[in-house]
Amino acid sequence: MGKETVIKIKYRHGNVPENLGGMLDKADDGDMRVLVALMMLADKETGEVAPSAVCDLIGMDEGDVKASLKLWRGAGIVEEHSSKKKAEKDEKPQEIKPADKLKTAHRDGVVELSGTADRYSARELSEILESGDVSPAFVDEAQRIMGRMFRKYDIEILVSIVERLGFEEVAVLIILNYIVGKGKKTVRYAETLAIALYDEGITETAAVADRISRMERAGEVISKIKGFYGIGDRALTASEKRFFTAWTEKYDYDAEVIKLAYDITVDKTQKPLPKYTNTIIERWYAEGLRTADEVRKYLERQESDKNGGIAKSYDTDEFFEAALQRSYEELK
Repeated sequence: MGKETVIKIKYRHGNVPENLGGMLDKADDGDMRVLVALMMLADKETGEVAPSAVCDLIGMDEGDVKASLKLWRGAGIVEEHSSKKKAEKDEKPQEIKPADKLKTAHRDGVVELSGTADRYSARELSEILESGDVSPAFVDEAQRIMGRMFRKYDIEILVSIVERLGFEEVAVLIILNYIVGKGKKTVRYAETLAIALYDEGITETAAVADRISRMERAGEVISKIKGFYGIGDRALTASEKRFFTAWTEKYDYDAEVIKLAYDITVDKTQKPLPKYTNTIIERWYAEGLRTADEVRKYLERQESDKNGGIAKSYDTDEFFEAALQRSYEELK
């Protein structure tokens, strides 16, 4: 077997590089998951771990993991080198037990499923499929969607989503189609999404289809938002991801509404500050505004009231002035 480039953690046992604080500001949620996975999987003696093991543990694509590793190399936390022995050892994701600690399902704050690795013996898995509790046809269709033959490890995950989390098979196939459309190729990623839906109380097929549909629409809107802010192809920061997700999923606003808030932000701050935009959007939502037309009429009423001396405008509204001040303070 050929050599695989592996990652070696340079700082362990509580030691960190001096510039770590500055690097954390640049790290998003995915970067932090990769760092935690590296710490969990690193060999106790050498500090080595194969990138492929990280991918299998947290369900991220190889490209995403490599991008995060580049960040941590820049921070001086890890370095690359070749190790044939470790590469061979870490190529067996089904033996990675720490994954249990990263995947839990909750309902009303109570852990209902803690870890799903080591799910079934080969005999138990065979009996479940033969009994029809989970149909072999479902597994075949899942393999077709993912474009590859599954290992026992993959089938265990699918069976667990159906049998233990209570998803209908069609709902799981909807999830698989969604993640493939996003370029994700691991069943572990599907499990992560399934658990997130479970935590929201969404397991029935119709509810899953509706939630996935909203996520797809939100993804399209977020692409447009990135264009407003000139973000391009770079990964979102943790705060950008939090704001953009809230605007598109929690408030269910389309790109037109968000563009109106963005324009006001730039007019008043001369900078594209997501935190200021978020304050505007939260205010509109609290006012019951849901569409671009409703927002425009609201703004027209404000302008009319201002000209008539009845109400304050954005220029003098203490609410927005306070938001602007907080946004500037964040940049210091």
